[in-house]
Amino acid sequence: MQIVLSDHNCEGQARALFRAFDTGGYLKLIPMELRLFVDVGLSASAEDAAVWQYCQDNGCVLLTGNRKTSDGERSLESTIRRLRTSESLPVLIISNLRRVLTDPAYCQDCALRLAEVILDIETYRGVHRLYLPG
Repeated sequence: MQIVLSDHNCEGQARALFRAFDTGGYLKLIPMELRLFVDVGLSASAEDAAVWQYCQDNGCVLLTGNRKTSDGERSLESTIRRLRTSESLPVLIISNLRRVLTDPAYCQDCALRLAEVILDIETYRGVHRLYLPG
């Protein structure tokens, strides 16, 4: 079972993606589960490095709307560049958070791309980041 950890900035969108994918009962066929920061004991103010490290240590794929890049060495981008290995799980970025909640077809496209990545997760180890729907 692959855990998808939703960043606090996109919990509603993450739930929408999982609902869209499960419309036809497909979630039963794809071994993935959505978790939120509150479910795993992370605070909404957790630093990017702590979130990324939690995901790597616990085998979670981070789903985000893109964290700040202005934090220099503390940013998610910098953390990934510094700590990523060939075994690291990718970060999945929803390209347009607003659109997920307003455009059902876009939401479905993002959900399907999420499922494709999860089904083939070993291929994506070591990849820096992936965009949904991409």
